[in-house]
Amino acid sequence: MVRSRRTRLAISVILTCVTASMWGAEPNEPKIDLKFETNSQKSQLWIRRRPNELGRGPIKPTHVAVLYIQRPNQGFPKSQAEMTEILDTPSGKLLSERQREFLKASDAMGWWGIEDIQNHDLVLLYAVSEEDAKKTARAFLEVATEQVTARRLEREKQLSETTAQISETEKELADKQKQAKEAYSKYREIKNVRYFSLDVSEAYGLAKETMLQMDKMLDTLEIELAGIREKLVVINEYRKPPRDAQDAMRRKSLPDGMMAKLEEMFLEQTIEYKSAEARKLMALKIRDREKAFLDPYKQWDNLEVEAVRLSKSLENLKTQKRQQEQYLAREAPDMRPLDVYQNKVTIYPVLTK
Repeated sequence: MVRSRRTRLAISVILTCVTASMWGAEPNEPKIDLKFETNSQKSQLWIRRRPNELGRGPIKPTHVAVLYIQRPNQGFPKSQAEMTEILDTPSGKLLSERQREFLKASDAMGWWGIEDIQNHDLVLLYAVSEEDAKKTARAFLEVATEQVTARRLEREKQLSETTAQISETEKELADKQKQAKEAYSKYREIKNVRYFSLDVSEAYGLAKETMLQMDKMLDTLEIELAGIREKLVVINEYRKPPRDAQDAMRRKSLPDGMMAKLEEMFLEQTIEYKSAEARKLMALKIRDREKAFLDPYKQWDNLEVEAVRLSKSLENLKTQKRQQEQYLAREAPDMRPLDVYQNKVTIYPVLTK
């Protein structure tokens, strides 16, 4: 953001009057010992960060806390709306009621990417009293600390979930590999009996072709059996004893030798029927035999495919875990606590006009 020479000189001041204060932190959270300095000889303007933001509200600030934060930096409030988050921090809860109202109604922070101090951003935190300025600075950093802690916990949670997924996948992979080994053993046992001279693909192809032939034969036999059954129904209609006078007259009207012919036809069709049924049973037996060979092969093949998939998934999970561990170990910008230049915060009086 472009600033006037006067404003740049106003915020680049010689810091004096040192008073020390410590910012308390939760266990396992980053801790910063802040050194507060009060400079009553210089004044700061109440500067709006953006012309289109809330800007100056009805309550006027009397002091401003000035600090420099090392780059890269992430996670601290950078808007008036985000500034209200500090109200829920330990230090934020100690703010005066007037300061709390000021934070809700006004643009209480200025953030500038200037080079007064190399590789540092300037932050101005406005308050309605010197003590509120100190507490606001602490609360401002507590927000960043809480966000860093939350992000680290989330990353650690993701790492824990990945570790659990690896364990589950390893167990599932071991189970699939065991099942595949058992299915392959069963498949080899059958193959060595019937297709010992063929390789895997040839044996599979021959068994599949045989099953297809048997299926076609079974369809043909079903049609043949249906025809024979209908023939036997008609023949039996004429062979059965007359039930009434009409049946007796119909039998008498038959040509000589017809009854003997019917008996001969009945015997022939019965033989054909039994023959077709025998062929059907043999076709079923052959198909079941080939199926007993193909099923273990398909099971083994499916298990092998699943094992390969799980192996790749396991490899990806381990890569993901390494990346997550490296991310946590190297402390990316969004995982680092804010580094305040010399841990110093300078409090100035504010000129509101």
